[in-house]
Amino acid sequence: MQQMTIKRLVLPVALFTMSTAMIWAGCISDCKHEYEAEVESCKSQYDDPEDADDLQQCIQNAEDEYQSCIDECTS
Repeated sequence: MQQMTIKRLVLPVALFTMSTAMIWAGCISDCKHEYEAEVESCKSQYDDPEDADDLQQCIQNAEDEYQSCIDECTS
């Protein structure tokens, strides 16, 4: 009887933990995909050597957004 009660408690906790981990991993993956898309956009937008400063700023903005996204996932 006691084993049945333990199983009833452990299974929902384990499922919740697994689903939370999967959601977190999905969030991180979404952040990464957004970042990569933004960097590619920066590269195509600022492809002239004269635009190097603008390219650097665009990529920095993408990195800042990525870090904010990761922070949201982990909070």
